[in-house]
Amino acid sequence: MRHLILFSTILLLTMHAGAQSARKTRTITTSFSKNGTISGDTTFFKYDGQSIGQFGALTRFFNRNLRVPMAADGSGMELGTCNLFLIVDTAGKVTKTWCDSVTNTAVEKEVLRVAGKLATMKPTTIKGKPVFTKVMASIIMAYGKDNEPYTGRQADVIVIAYDPVHKKALGR
Repeated sequence: MRHLILFSTILLLTMHAGAQSARKTRTITTSFSKNGTISGDTTFFKYDGQSIGQFGALTRFFNRNLRVPMAADGSGMELGTCNLFLIVDTAGKVTKTWCDSVTNTAVEKEVLRVAGKLATMKPTTIKGKPVFTKVMASIIMAYGKDNEPYTGRQADVIVIAYDPVHKKALGR
């Protein structure tokens, strides 16, 4: 009799555990420009809790930390583009970063280095519940000239590289 009661109790617990489905969390895909915006019942991820004019804190972070890499052989600057992807989890931590459509591996390494420094952010929520977010950002590292306009470029982050100017070159 004990074996029958024990067996039925174990069977009942097993069936109850199997009936509960694993908790699933949605994943949404968005662009870098959605930082801190609201659309219907969705509040998109927000970095650093502040906005600076038309540029958000996330764009400012990348502009302050990205450096144009120099060529290993000393021949000049490594320029190019890449599409950066970030996965932001429900706690607001960046759990994975990778680049796609890379034109220069040195640019990719620099972008991933800076993306690895990102602090915790406020996660995307749908109806008040946090969800995983896949964020895409296009980044350009280009050579700058004094008379070239940069407003028409289609990218989330543009890093402009100039030749270094030394005081000796200016005759000072």
